[in-house]
Amino acid sequence: MAGNNSLELEIHSLFQEGLPLETICDEILSKYEKNDVISPFESESLSHFLILAGRIDLLFKFYLKCLRKNSLAQFPWGFLTQAVLQTEAQLSEELIDLIEMGLKAQPEEESCYKAQALLQVIPTLQSRLQNYKQLFEGEQLQTKMKLLAQLNHNRLYQLKDLEEQTLQQLVKVFPQDLEVKLLHQAHLEKKADEILARIRSTPRSISSRKRVPDETNPETQDFIENLRKQTLALANRLQTEQPDQIYNLTMLAMQFDLFDLALELIDKAPVSFASEWLKAEILYESGRFLDLLKHIETIEPKMASTPESTYGAIYLKAQAYYGLGQRDIAIQLLEALSNKVTSYRSTEALLYEWKTL
Repeated sequence: MAGNNSLELEIHSLFQEGLPLETICDEILSKYEKNDVISPFESESLSHFLILAGRIDLLFKFYLKCLRKNSLAQFPWGFLTQAVLQTEAQLSEELIDLIEMGLKAQPEEESCYKAQALLQVIPTLQSRLQNYKQLFEGEQLQTKMKLLAQLNHNRLYQLKDLEEQTLQQLVKVFPQDLEVKLLHQAHLEKKADEILARIRSTPRSISSRKRVPDETNPETQDFIENLRKQTLALANRLQTEQPDQIYNLTMLAMQFDLFDLALELIDKAPVSFASEWLKAEILYESGRFLDLLKHIETIEPKMASTPESTYGAIYLKAQAYYGLGQRDIAIQLLEALSNKVTSYRSTEALLYEWKTL
């Protein structure tokens, strides 16, 4: 017995008084459960005593109470493992909760759930921990997509203060995320009003106005409106008869640069991976780069995890940022993509073009 271990001395004194084991356990536990902080030496000594006394049930309850109070300076994983291996009763839900609470309180203590013996006794522990990890990652992805959608909304409507708040929240929650870093860098370089000014002055916008040179001509307006009505009426019939043919109508509208009509048509087509990408192409060709970014953020969670879909999403994002006048952020996106996917020559060609302009 260590001379400086007051707990062992106290237990020895109670035995000397002739008290029954049950009473000694109750007195010791009632005393230490009231403590605000229990040192590693005390928790190990108490664990050792309760295991030798065969009162593993009391030990588990003691651990739970301490975790709820956050009074354990260090969780005694070794004694917990020893106690679990010695118990012959069916492991309760309470014990699983105990271990999960301990892991949450002290995640750096990896010895518990990595111990092969403990995993053999509690086969559900590993799967539950994995489920928690997947749940956390899913929640993180949803949070990121929600914040990105909110950021694009604030930019679209020039809500500068809200844009700043949303971006700062993204940086705080996802400090190591490449896309968030690039967004933050772009924000520091160009404010939202400058981005919108670039949209109005971009050559693509000028070319959009040239597509209908006599747009003020009543005859031209009537022709386009009649064409729109007839095409939409045909699309409504095709929705029930041959819905796949709506794709052909959409691409025909794109060939004549009728992008508003093309967007109306694609919304009537069957929702599929192909239709989402065709809509993205329409937004890009019509120079609606903010809407394109928002659309990509919406469809990314639904996309299959394939190199092609990942490549396509980042490639379109880069072109959208370039269209917004954010040349540096567009180049960085393509460079990051090129480093991971080296087999696409179009990436290298576009990078060379952007860097030499």
